Amino acid sequence: MGKKKDNAGSKETAALNDIAAAIKNDFPHLTDNDVAAMIDRAREDFYNRPIREFVPLFVERRIRSQLTNQKEQKPS
Repeated sequence: MGKKKDNAGSKETAALNDIAAAIKNDFPHLTDNDVAAMIDRAREDFYNRPIREFVPLFVERRIRSQLTNQKEQKPS
């Protein structure tokens, strides 16, 4: 049972690493630390959820929504 949980955790970590790279690519003004902090904050709501498969997707959507909203609110 422990191996399945560890495998799921490593898949989630790999997916979040991919998401971090994609966000950094799409928003190059962000530092690696900025992106990592955003991911950590977004993940907080999902720590105790039993189904982990979709956590990376939810985290990415939340961060992209926040960044898009920030970008739209800045005056040109």
